[in-house]
Amino acid sequence: MRRRAVLECLGDGPREKRGLTERLDVSRQTVDRSVRELEAAALVERADEGYRLTLVGNLAYREFESLLERYDRLRLARDLLAYLPPETGLDVDCLLGAEVVHAGHPMPHEPVRELERLVESAAHLVGYSPIAFPQYVSLFYEQITRTDTEIELFLDAPLVEQLRSKYDEKLREGLAAPNFTLYRLSESLCPNMGILIADGTTVWIGIYDETGNVRGSITTEADSALAWARTHLDGCRDHGREVRLRSTGR
Repeated sequence: MRRRAVLECLGDGPREKRGLTERLDVSRQTVDRSVRELEAAALVERADEGYRLTLVGNLAYREFESLLERYDRLRLARDLLAYLPPETGLDVDCLLGAEVVHAGHPMPHEPVRELERLVESAAHLVGYSPIAFPQYVSLFYEQITRTDTEIELFLDAPLVEQLRSKYDEKLREGLAAPNFTLYRLSESLCPNMGILIADGTTVWIGIYDETGNVRGSITTEADSALAWARTHLDGCRDHGREVRLRSTGR
């Protein structure tokens, strides 16, 4: 911990030991010991203006800062990621720069509102969902029937049957629209996760608990997240079966 503090302090520029002692609010003996250990590791060297980071020390400091940032993003999302199985394949790179929203007081519906903002402003949408809340149905129905937004959705087979049962007229109208394609999946991608790519630039990941309640969302434009989402959705397209208008009849 002491050596880390010295590295952080020297990351701002060279300092004498006195300056390190005052900045870190520790004893001179502690600073002496930390500097000796860092010098022995070739991370710190003596210069005219004081002690400074070596090239190795500067690289180590940058890596440390990057690690802290990555850990902070992971810590922020860890309660949501706990709902996802390891084979989901989501990694820390997908979280960098992401907006992580939890469904709780005082904004329990904010994850869904984030989805609504994306859907209503996009010209092209590709997504998967294990859930069909009434507001989801209304949201996509409006976009399909009242806009030119190109929409491609992948749904688990039981969910398609639920839509037929509860929203048959809306489903028929949607399937008749030229801007909508629906696929049925015989195997669920993940019952705790929804994915939406908006305009090929933004990924929304919805996280659900075992009862189907939304627990939060992750929204990002990270290249790694886009590649991850495309891989999953391409797999859905490869293994899904297109639902056509005539198949909705009973």
